[in-house]
Amino acid sequence: MDKIKRLKYISDELLKKQAQADALRDLGERNPEAASAIDNILAAFGIPEDIHKVQDNIDKFSSVVSLIKSNIKNSKGYNNFSESEYINDKKQVFDIKHKVLSINKINNEDMSLVNKIYKKHLNIQSILQGK
Repeated sequence: MDKIKRLKYISDELLKKQAQADALRDLGERNPEAASAIDNILAAFGIPEDIHKVQDNIDKFSSVVSLIKSNIKNSKGYNNFSESEYINDKKQVFDIKHKVLSINKINNEDMSLVNKIYKKHLNIQSILQGK
């Protein structure tokens, strides 16, 4: 299965899980006694309560990867900027993004690493634009 088909499959599965979670929450709102049972069902199927938060973070990861790509492009020709370090940063963020996509959970350590890389590349971008 090539990458595009795999990503499409993963996104389709996420949408199906979200639709199931929404239907179960709607049922729980109509029947408050069953609400606790529905929370247990959601946990059993591995549907995260905060799937929208996961999707927002996926978008943030994509913007960080774009920022790093821009810095790699803009740093070409300068000896003081390590292109291999930037490529490694991009790989780390990309790997974390796909880890979150596959398990639908956000690890605090991963988020702090992505935030650290993001701040680093914001500073690099400001330096590169100042030249």
